[in-house]
Amino acid sequence: MGKATQDLRKEHEAILYVLQILDKMMESDSLDAENRLRYYGEVVYFLKIFVDKCHHGKEENYLFKELVNKGIPSEGGPVGVMLQEHAQGRDYIAQMAKSVDDKDINGFKNAAVQYRDLLRRHIDKENNVLFVMADNVIDEQSQSLMFEQFEQHEVNVIGHGVHEKLHAMIDTWAEIFSVG
Repeated sequence: MGKATQDLRKEHEAILYVLQILDKMMESDSLDAENRLRYYGEVVYFLKIFVDKCHHGKEENYLFKELVNKGIPSEGGPVGVMLQEHAQGRDYIAQMAKSVDDKDINGFKNAAVQYRDLLRRHIDKENNVLFVMADNVIDEQSQSLMFEQFEQHEVNVIGHGVHEKLHAMIDTWAEIFSVG
């Protein structure tokens, strides 16, 4: 397993954990609407910054381009499918954000369930198909270079201290919604 794909898999674990917390948030009936919407808004922020800008940005700007360079087809191939699913995910995040702005809890839940289901399937495909392909066609040295590009991408895209803020949010949610 290469350093770059290992990093992306580790991020997938964090994303799946947040989706597990999101399920608990949506099941919880211990919060009033105002607090629910506040937490939903925080989740939308996490999804926009960590999942889309940081994680999907690494995949789209570095991994997917390298896979295409190595002969893995984009159009009609696995890279194209992943890009299409990233776009669909962005649409769901936008629906979730609009629902929070409109104070529409049911609208949020509908979009969140669709997003959650899409992302779980998407991560499974990446972990078990795309990253396996990547480990077969991208050598260790190139993976290490790509990992360094990932690190720079994080600094450029989300900035210093944001990662820590996001992890603190996850810890707070896990505690509030009793996710172990």
